[in-house]
Amino acid sequence: MRMRPVDSRGVTLLELLVVMMVLSLILTAAVKTWDVTLERGRFETTRRKLDQLSSAIVGSPDLIVEGKRVDFGYVGDYGDLPVTLNDLVQDRSGLQPESSNWRGPYVRSTFSESPEGYRTDGWGDTIIYSRESLFVRSYGGRGLSDRSRWITREFGYTNVDLTRNEVSGRMLDVRGVPPSESLLVNHPLRFGVELDYPIGGKVQTARGAFNTQGEFLFNIVPQGSQTLRLRYIRDYPPYYDTIQTVRTVTVYPKVGAKGLQIRLDLDWNSQ
Repeated sequence: MRMRPVDSRGVTLLELLVVMMVLSLILTAAVKTWDVTLERGRFETTRRKLDQLSSAIVGSPDLIVEGKRVDFGYVGDYGDLPVTLNDLVQDRSGLQPESSNWRGPYVRSTFSESPEGYRTDGWGDTIIYSRESLFVRSYGGRGLSDRSRWITREFGYTNVDLTRNEVSGRMLDVRGVPPSESLLVNHPLRFGVELDYPIGGKVQTARGAFNTQGEFLFNIVPQGSQTLRLRYIRDYPPYYDTIQTVRTVTVYPKVGAKGLQIRLDLDWNSQ
């Protein structure tokens, strides 16, 4: 039986070039895929950080407890917008902790980041915060030159929406009747209305007054959960009896808390 001779030819130059070309195409495709994946990851990281910063500053309207919004962010606690993003991690009020309404830090860097990581985007660049225009922005790794790469998260409110809201309402008795005009005019010192809300990080008390219909109004109130107190001093010489109602009022941005009906445990007919 005759054996077939073994082909002892080596690889030709043409075959080698073809193999190298195929490998080059595969490598190029792999690099492009990796670049796209890496860029997508940077974009998602940046988008997530911008959302977190926005929520830290103005709160999240999606956090609802018993039908009421409970998260108003830095503005709700401090009564004002942060001057810089550093205010989210460090109290600038200068008050003692027990006196300050700052409840931060409102954002935190991850374990793999530096302490300043909360304000750098996926490309390692500083995130821009505008207190005037109310947005946070990343330049998308390309700087100022390429606007198409910018990633911007607007807060959706104006400064007035966040810090200058109206709280209004009327005092009523147990029957749902407001005090008479004569009682309000002849005994104004018997009536009192107060609203506690933060100003510059410190909770302060604003005192209001009633009109002749038993209505009250506050109009520079920041968003958040604020404390409202209404009281009436009954005159029983030589004693005085104070009837008071305390209510937590949810002040929504742009909407405020208007037309409240606050009842006291008394009957005007007996006064």
